[in-house]
Amino acid sequence: MKSVAAAKTALILIDVQKGFLHPTHWGSSRSTPECEENITLLLNKARGYNKKQSEVSGGTSNTVAICHVHHHSIYPDSKLHPSAQIEINGNLVDAVQPQDFARPEPSEPIFIKNVNSSFIGTELEAYLKSQEIRQLVIVGLTTDHCVSTTTRMANNLRVVSATTATGELDEGDIVLVGDACATFAKGSFDAETVHKVNLSSLNEEFAQVVNTQDVLRNVFG
Repeated sequence: MKSVAAAKTALILIDVQKGFLHPTHWGSSRSTPECEENITLLLNKARGYNKKQSEVSGGTSNTVAICHVHHHSIYPDSKLHPSAQIEINGNLVDAVQPQDFARPEPSEPIFIKNVNSSFIGTELEAYLKSQEIRQLVIVGLTTDHCVSTTTRMANNLRVVSATTATGELDEGDIVLVGDACATFAKGSFDAETVHKVNLSSLNEEFAQVVNTQDVLRNVFG
């Protein structure tokens, strides 16, 4: 994990969509009640950093690339199908829409996927490489499905890797923010167990699993 001054960084928000607010569709319980608050903290910090950099340098060369990945399922019974709606505060809204706290700003690219990986059928990999991104900070839903798959593929595809002047491979950094991700109960396993086991499986093999305060202090501090 490096500071934004030392490594060109992208914040990747995965599937922070209104369909996941359905009270029963995804499971009997959900992990990480602080997830939304932590995503908000990280998103606001990245935007604040970008605003400051723009004011200081007048450009975007050293800003954080804020990328939103949204799931549009091909299955009509999915709560993330483009036709699906969900009732929120008595109003029907499109379930694929981003949750209000994670609504993209006009300058922030959106990548639409229909499988677990954010890199299949999207331009995300090409975009990150075109921006010379050397560090990913990953947050979102759900830990064991799209977050895990995206994290694994980011590592395997070496999307933040580069070859040094001496010909050595610098693999860059993939940072997964555990308390800014969440998942649901699966089978006989409660949501927190599913969440923690999947984070443990990813840590030090595919990514550095850290918490929000680690990122605020070491990446944006």
